[in-house]
Amino acid sequence: MKNPALVEYKQKRHFEVTPEPRARIAKSDRNPIFVVQEHHASRLHYDFRLEADGVLKSWAVPKKPSTDPAVRRLAVQVEDHPLAYAKFSGQIPKGEYGAGFVKIWDKGTYENLLEKKPQRRTLTEAIRDGHVEILLRGSKLSGKFALVRLKASAKKSDWLLIKMKDNAARPKSNSRKRETKVKRRHSSKPARSTRKLAASKAVHDVEFTNEEKVLFPELGITKREVLRFYERLAERLIPHLRNRPITLERLPDGLQKNGPHFWQKNTPSYYPSWIPRIMIESEDGEPVEYTLVNDEKTLLYLVNQGTLTFHPWLSSVESLDRPDFVLFDLDPGKAPFENVVSAAKTLHQELKRQSLDSFVKTSGKSGLHVLVPWKERGNYDEAREWAREFAERIVELLPDITTIERSKTKRRGRVYLDIMQNVRGHHVVPPYVLRAVPEATVSTPLRWSELSSELDPRRYNIKTIFHRLAKLAKDPSAPLLRMYQ
Repeated sequence: MKNPALVEYKQKRHFEVTPEPRARIAKSDRNPIFVVQEHHASRLHYDFRLEADGVLKSWAVPKKPSTDPAVRRLAVQVEDHPLAYAKFSGQIPKGEYGAGFVKIWDKGTYENLLEKKPQRRTLTEAIRDGHVEILLRGSKLSGKFALVRLKASAKKSDWLLIKMKDNAARPKSNSRKRETKVKRRHSSKPARSTRKLAASKAVHDVEFTNEEKVLFPELGITKREVLRFYERLAERLIPHLRNRPITLERLPDGLQKNGPHFWQKNTPSYYPSWIPRIMIESEDGEPVEYTLVNDEKTLLYLVNQGTLTFHPWLSSVESLDRPDFVLFDLDPGKAPFENVVSAAKTLHQELKRQSLDSFVKTSGKSGLHVLVPWKERGNYDEAREWAREFAERIVELLPDITTIERSKTKRRGRVYLDIMQNVRGHHVVPPYVLRAVPEATVSTPLRWSELSSELDPRRYNIKTIFHRLAKLAKDPSAPLLRMYQ
């Protein structure tokens, strides 16, 4: 017999395509379970699920559940899920409902606290009444929590997830300071290995695994080739990463169809203790422990963990509120690339009129990046406002081929001058990183003299970059390095 509670779940999914469990009824005589799944869909969110009546009652929580009683998280109730979903981790294919990578963030058992009250309520009754109180026994979430339906909301699906006050609560006032000193630890757990690298003293104890795994199927590029790429470029790349909070773009199985693809800010606890970190409080008050990539050893360890692209902040740990440079991201969209070149040249000319240095590189995808020194000129708000005004000036000069319109449908084939990354906590693609695209392109520094209508960013990739560098007498990114001084 099919559980009518799972009808909506079944209607939304094509089980011949998605790896999600089918809508089957299940019974359990053990303690009820809960699970929180980190869901990298169109927007990252957390799926909070409680077992009741043979299914998982479910809510989508846009921000990470908090252990601070003062922090209230919106939780949108969604369709019931089968109990088997509590063990689901994997990639929901593109085009399917909820497309994106799902992994288990926390799990455990729970106790319905309202069953012990004078007016006893089962969990299903509590959900119907709009007020749930539970005791969670998980590794990240423990103690008492409440789910309360928002009466003022027009949607009955809108709830609040709240940590109740108890010994497991972690009030913000007791949390770590917004910015702390970089942690430098000295011991390390031994890593599993197929062989050791002995290319340099710096990486003698970093061990690589699964080197024959193909990460770029269209080109047949293996993990060994990606590791070797980063090893050879480490000296050029690391100065652009050093002492900057890093977001890691990880694809453990490479660009394999339906393989995991996620963005990692928080450093997992199992990473070796010799990897430096910095704890920074996020916009929503949660502490985030960013990895710092300050040496070749750390770089290669992270590549072995499935990192294909490194995305550092525009500012360093010494001055997190003041960017070292302003970024203009020239995105062609549907415009011909020669228009991107024209926009970049005009931008360069106008910057020179103001006696401002600038640096240009390929984004590694379809556009160009122009970076302008900023370190001594102000904070992020001032940088973004200046960039916006300067971009508007370029649009006035080139109205037929450039725009600052964020809506793709309103750009009408013009080059988008994107300045929106000039925000504290946002990140940039640095020179010399590999991009997670089938062509295995590399974000490549250019000389301004190289900008022409014949320029093709796809020309610079994992197979060609070293031939290019061998022909250059000077690193074109040297002016950018001076911005960090």
